[in-house]
Amino acid sequence: MKYIITLLIILISATLIVFTFVHHPIIDRVNPLLKMEDDYAKVPKDTQYYENISVFNKDGKKLDYKLTFNGYDPDKEYVKVTHKGQYVRKITYVKEENVPKEVKSQ
Repeated sequence: MKYIITLLIILISATLIVFTFVHHPIIDRVNPLLKMEDDYAKVPKDTQYYENISVFNKDGKKLDYKLTFNGYDPDKEYVKVTHKGQYVRKITYVKEENVPKEVKSQ
């Protein structure tokens, strides 16, 4: 019995450490410690695969990590990204005038 309790404590501790310090799309998707956010990014034109994109919140603060995701319009330049950590749930292309000016200045 003591062995099972010790094993459970180790398992719970390891899970909390992973949820706190590891950012990966699969882990972030199920991480209850993260919340869904809407942020903005400038993406390159003429492609639909966006890799290592810097993302900014509406106040212009850059996130500590970069996102990789697919798009559907190679002619657009700005996106609103709905994400939970590195897990990207949805992107929405937005016009330049709808992007916060703090984000455009980055």
